[in-house]
Amino acid sequence: MNRTDNNKQEQKNTAPQRQLRGLYSKVNISVKSLNIIIIVLAAALIVCMAVGVSNAGFTVQFDSLGGTTVQSQKHLYGELIEAPEPPTREGYSFDGWYLDQNTTRQWDMEKDTVTESLTLYAGWR
Repeated sequence: MNRTDNNKQEQKNTAPQRQLRGLYSKVNISVKSLNIIIIVLAAALIVCMAVGVSNAGFTVQFDSLGGTTVQSQKHLYGELIEAPEPPTREGYSFDGWYLDQNTTRQWDMEKDTVTESLTLYAGWR
């Protein structure tokens, strides 16, 4: 080896080395690969957001069980239902909304929140 080669070798050995520490100390990935991963993840996030926005939560349907029609509503998880205009039915008085057709489990508009799509049934006296 000549003197120039020795100088180059010494410069290589003494050049400051960057060492990664912690979580990324053993990661060996190119910038191009990292960019591709970021683009794919960003696209996946956009798709998930689009699906979430298009669904706009859960559907709450109202079955008046022979009374006047009541419009369904869309709500997000954990929201209270807006009390709709009570339906009417000849010869009966409206008694509230229930989770079952047998009107045994009443829905409390002040406390119960939406956790899934559901149908509420009118109670009649």
